[in-house]
Amino acid sequence: MSDDRTTPLTPARGRTRWLRFTVVLITSTGLAAGLVTATATAAVPTAFAFSGTNFKFSAKRVEGDGFAQFVGIGEDQDAVVVTSIGSARVEDLCFSALVPSLVGEVTIVARAGGDEAVEASDLVLNLSDMHSDATLTNLVLGADAGEVDRGARGVTGKDGDYAHQADAIVIDDLRSTSGTTTAGVFKLTGLHITAVPGRQECF
Repeated sequence: MSDDRTTPLTPARGRTRWLRFTVVLITSTGLAAGLVTATATAAVPTAFAFSGTNFKFSAKRVEGDGFAQFVGIGEDQDAVVVTSIGSARVEDLCFSALVPSLVGEVTIVARAGGDEAVEASDLVLNLSDMHSDATLTNLVLGADAGEVDRGARGVTGKDGDYAHQADAIVIDDLRSTSGTTTAGVFKLTGLHITAVPGRQECF
């Protein structure tokens, strides 16, 4: 195997560290508006990482070409399920995270793909929990994590570890908890980011 592959076993820390902000609600709202202006109509390399906690990730439906899954090590040295999809269409996407502030808890919520599906390439989610209904095409169980080749490009696990992979996957009613989510390109159609007081997560 080539030595230049990359792996998400120790995900990089995101530059945006929401949980270290101690800001009033109006400041969080202003930041959210800036993010919408920057990314609502663009296809951009994307990394979602909320430092200090996991965040919620949900979708009505995910249709993926190329899928692989294996165990990795997360940012806090806990085991995570590395879920890798080569390309995906995502309907009704939602991200949310709780943020402490001077006025109490604030929920940062990002939604996209309501009218037109979000498109992502080389999508990788490091999951601590996942609930859904899934249909897989040409599923292979017991693959070598170091040699998986059906998910995101260059994303593999440790040689000899267990993995499974498939040519395609359809996920309905996805509800998951993740520490890091990355994509080579995420076309966030109709992106809307809000900061709302209290606990108002995706689910």
